[in-house]
Amino acid sequence: MSVVRDVLAAILLLTGVFFSVVAAVGIVRLPDVYLRMHASSKSTTIGLAGILLAVFLYFGTYEVATKVLLVIFFTFLTAPVGAHMIARSAYVCAVGWYAQTTRYDLERATIVCATRGGPASERVHERAIELARERNGELVFLHVIDTRDLGDLEPARAAAVMRQMRTLAQSILRAAQAQARAAGVRARGELREGEVSRTLQAFVQEVDADVLVVGYPHTAPGNEHEAEGRLWRLLGGLQEQGNVRVVVAR
Repeated sequence: MSVVRDVLAAILLLTGVFFSVVAAVGIVRLPDVYLRMHASSKSTTIGLAGILLAVFLYFGTYEVATKVLLVIFFTFLTAPVGAHMIARSAYVCAVGWYAQTTRYDLERATIVCATRGGPASERVHERAIELARERNGELVFLHVIDTRDLGDLEPARAAAVMRQMRTLAQSILRAAQAQARAAGVRARGELREGEVSRTLQAFVQEVDADVLVVGYPHTAPGNEHEAEGRLWRLLGGLQEQGNVRVVVAR
């Protein structure tokens, strides 16, 4: 009986060590965080269970059995939750997939990219294009003309300024669409007028967007906190609307 018990304990121990080694190799060798997540959760859980069961069989006392079973129970309880949180955090932070990934269980996404134009928006465009390519999604570039400051101008002057702003906005949208076409992604441009935060939130609801890509505010020294505050208020309002995923590109 002792020989059988020792053989079973050895088999479980070797099985646990094998899965632990597989997990270690997977963490080092697998190409993206989503694949490494499986190696660090499933394989290590099975490996730990095998090693602990081997300890249980070898010693066989009540105290050891209680501790082993509790550790296995809480490991199997918490490991899936931890793996889910890792995957969700990576997804929310826009961590990309392996370049050769061909299957996506998520539905085709509608991606809205809020653009202001200029060199600072190029990185925002690149991130939106990258997401559209990964998700095989529809890409929409949105430019919002802030009309709040036009109320202080004379009507004729305000109309002239608005025409100039519309012309500039159309140029910005055409440049963004050309950047997407050069990357092999189809995109369309949308122009809206009004207060930026409310207009952006309304547009996200209008097109039922899955992902919103915005740029991190770059302002003059001394105004950083105010600009960041506006950004976080905007993001908070968007998160309250539903399941839209917000990506902040720097």
